[in-house]
Amino acid sequence: MSNINVGLDVRNWPSNGSDGYTNTTASNNAVYCYLYSGGSDGHGGVNETTGGGSGTITVQVGGDARYSISNVTFSGDIENQLSWQHGATSNIAIVTDTDTSSGSGYYSVIVADSSANCTLACDPAIVNQPK
Repeated sequence: MSNINVGLDVRNWPSNGSDGYTNTTASNNAVYCYLYSGGSDGHGGVNETTGGGSGTITVQVGGDARYSISNVTFSGDIENQLSWQHGATSNIAIVTDTDTSSGSGYYSVIVADSSANCTLACDPAIVNQPK
């Protein structure tokens, strides 16, 4: 079982290509960029050991109060072992990985920008590794 913290910095302009940020297109077609910190790899990605018990990933969108987490979606979800809920505030999401099987899944944090009235997706990986 692990409890891992992940930070997410979102900016409402494109990356310059050399700053480590990833560009993403928001629902209003504007280009934003984001950068994850923390996690197992220092970039928001998480490695879990299969059969190690349930683990949690706490994702916090920091910086500007205009950003909140509206949803977390999953792809490649190994046997439906990933779920999420809001944390104490709307800029925190708690992702739970039950860690019961091997394989990889991805979580995508959907961030809402209250100033521009749009959403954007930011997605690192969750990898479940065999013991």
